[in-house]
Amino acid sequence: MKVVFIGGGNMALALVSGLLEKGTKPGDILVVDISEEARQKFEAMGLNTSVAFNDINFNPDIVILAVKPQHLKEVIHSCDFSLNKSLVVSIVAGIPVASIAEWLGGHERIIRVMPNTPALIRAGVSGMYNASNIPGDRELAETVMACVGQYMWCNSESLIDAVTAISGSGPAYVFYFIEALEVAALELGLDADAARLLALETFLGASRLAARSEDSPSVLRDRVTSKGGTTAAALSSFESDQLREIIVKGVRRANERSTELAQDFGDKKYD
Repeated sequence: MKVVFIGGGNMALALVSGLLEKGTKPGDILVVDISEEARQKFEAMGLNTSVAFNDINFNPDIVILAVKPQHLKEVIHSCDFSLNKSLVVSIVAGIPVASIAEWLGGHERIIRVMPNTPALIRAGVSGMYNASNIPGDRELAETVMACVGQYMWCNSESLIDAVTAISGSGPAYVFYFIEALEVAALELGLDADAARLLALETFLGASRLAARSEDSPSVLRDRVTSKGGTTAAALSSFESDQLREIIVKGVRRANERSTELAQDFGDKKYD
């Protein structure tokens, strides 16, 4: 399998590392980026790099679009003739398949994917959408995304916005909560190292417990919460401040912003 990455940021690095770990040969990967610093990073891994993708002789099976939304249209127009036979996988937030297809002159082999940053440690989760259902395309995309974690298929493209809001942006919410726990620990007199250890390991351990348990998070929460105890006092404070509603509101705003990106930088709406 030959793969071209257009854009050499952190997600491209995660996917490249995963592919190499799973046995893809370095010579079968090409990373395209205008940044010399980015290219040097991939060249050190033995990969081919280029400032632009206009070499049809590379004949990739998959081209992965990994640039910022505001740059995607220009990038596609700079190399569209080189993409007409490949499966195009876009990990660009917000831009609909219909826009990419139009910019590629009616290209049908397009899959939209929303991964997240834990892919950097092979612990990612991705939402994927494919409208064309061309035989073999889903399997190709799964081969790539399975290298960095788990994945799920969405039956409508609008659900990719929900995936973006939940798991694409989700690691930032988790980091935000960990930061808050650290601040609380420091205010209570613990030193910085202890604050970091307690916050990280508590979050990691609780997440592992939830992942391995057949019980829902609400049941697990109830088991930690003794009536009139310390946990109940904290949860009561959260409830009085409507923390749950604040979190849901923020996630909804992330979902709205994902749809706004389509309006800002895409020419089409969802089919």
